[in-house]
Amino acid sequence: MRTGVCTDAGRIREINQDDYGILENGCCLYVVADGMGGHQCGEVASRMAVEAVVDHVRQYASPDLDQVAAEGLLFEAFQRANRRILDHARLEPSCAGMGTTLTLLFHSQKSAVIGHVGDSRAYLLRNKKFKQLTSDHSLVAELYRRGEITESEAINHPQKHVITRALGISDTVKTDFLAVELADRDLVILCTDGLTNMVSDTDIALMVQQEGDEQIAAKRLVELANQRGGHDNI
Repeated sequence: MRTGVCTDAGRIREINQDDYGILENGCCLYVVADGMGGHQCGEVASRMAVEAVVDHVRQYASPDLDQVAAEGLLFEAFQRANRRILDHARLEPSCAGMGTTLTLLFHSQKSAVIGHVGDSRAYLLRNKKFKQLTSDHSLVAELYRRGEITESEAINHPQKHVITRALGISDTVKTDFLAVELADRDLVILCTDGLTNMVSDTDIALMVQQEGDEQIAAKRLVELANQRGGHDNI
């Protein structure tokens, strides 16, 4: 699999609390995380989560994992990351309440799985069709799914950044898992809301299709988010 990655603090925030991880050693793992918490603790939470998940998969994954085994492996990886963040917050009172989103793609010879908690996203681009694979775990997304607000109201809602699920919030974390069948020429995009709040799905799809190089596409998406305000880490 070919990859491209780019992250930036944006134009408003001084600290970049977004993080990512890549593991390619027979199995492939790609992770993004968006930390939350003051005093740089969001940065700590996202780094801890990424490291915990990557370390767990590196230790226990094998290329022949099927769908059920892969989801079991990832479930424990999410729980381990959650426990690590909670333990740190208990030892460091200044980090109380810190947490992070986490969205990943795991790919073995027999399975491909999206794992997800929070409002970072995974998209699939296939044959010029662009589809969001994950569902946002946020207050506004839930209001929209229940039909209580419109799509336009959701875009500008004052509580848009309130998330309903994250690592570091409770002793156990409910995680979404989605099996995906990847074909040749498929593109998977993992990103935090610093991109999706600034750049529409349509523009993300157009940008990725215009660029034949994944690294250049990632860089240009970050540049576009900054051009449109860069209100958050990207």
